Amino acid sequence: MKVRCPRNQLHDALSLVAHAASGRTSLPILSHLYIEAQEDSVKLIGSDLEQWVEFSVPAMVEEPGKITVPAKLITELIGSLQSEEVDMEQGEKGTLWVRARGAEYRFVGLPPEEYPSVPELENPSEFQLPASLFMEMVDSVEFAVSQEEARATLTGLKMEYESGTLKLVATDTHRLAVSEAKVELGSGSADVSAIVPLKAIQLVQRLPSQESFTLNLSDHRAAFAGANARITTQLIEGQYPNYQRVIPAQYTRLWKVMTAELKMALKRASLVARENGNKVVLRTEGEKLHITARGEGVGEASESVELVREGDDLEIAFNVRYLLDMLDVIKEEGISVELTESLRPALFKPVEKQDYLCVVMPMAL
Repeated sequence: MKVRCPRNQLHDALSLVAHAASGRTSLPILSHLYIEAQEDSVKLIGSDLEQWVEFSVPAMVEEPGKITVPAKLITELIGSLQSEEVDMEQGEKGTLWVRARGAEYRFVGLPPEEYPSVPELENPSEFQLPASLFMEMVDSVEFAVSQEEARATLTGLKMEYESGTLKLVATDTHRLAVSEAKVELGSGSADVSAIVPLKAIQLVQRLPSQESFTLNLSDHRAAFAGANARITTQLIEGQYPNYQRVIPAQYTRLWKVMTAELKMALKRASLVARENGNKVVLRTEGEKLHITARGEGVGEASESVELVREGDDLEIAFNVRYLLDMLDVIKEEGISVELTESLRPALFKPVEKQDYLCVVMPMAL
């Protein structure tokens, strides 16, 4: 292998692919990246046997070939070089020479034949997605993904497609976020459901800016493919909770509040609330929503914002972090809150948007 690549593009590709490589593994090959020169490009692959990231970089290929190199070392080296172009040449006994503007480095690789191949998807359902739409959907729900490894199914995003609608769902049992959009099915089954690991979604978020990409969902794997990159992931096996049962079907009280005003008031109250388990109390009185918090040995917070409401007054407590996480992703001016009782979940929606909702469980008063 003997190639010349644009340094910036090579470094961007390495930075993404190296995120899939495993730093702690009993298989040394997984701490390496696979590099293959072919025709007019260099293909890079990183994997931890759960995710595979492929990225192609344009290159002047004098001699084709393939090799593996330590992921961290080559990524840090290429990132620190000052030249516009980088030369890579395969040496003897699985070594790779990297040269650029007077600098010369030699890396010792492992046999490329040992590198795990990228698995194929069997009979996938295929969708063409505007990249901006998908990223917006992910941003609006990922805060609710569980961090507890004991409940593996909750550590990913549930993706389901039915009747022309794609839904992304996340829950940690304390809150639930659902975003949906109309998406056309390209091929495959019209009804499909999958739990995609959050790590794979975060790799998709790191893809270079592009107008659209192809999403493929099969029984055991998913793949996201852009112009010059592809991310393949194993799905999380198991039964996702019936989240529809958590969404309140009726309400007896309705609040409508300006999103920015509520968000800023809660942010200030959170300074005190963090000393008391992040607990804030919301109470309506006429056309006012009173927000209070207490912190042991710190003090008290009290603010009021205007609201439009239906139904009787209500006092209810929430973890303020859950509310702020949700308000951070709502871009609309107004938000509606549907409630029943102080110990029943509350349903939050943008006032002028019907394709997003968030359910938050209350705290005891």
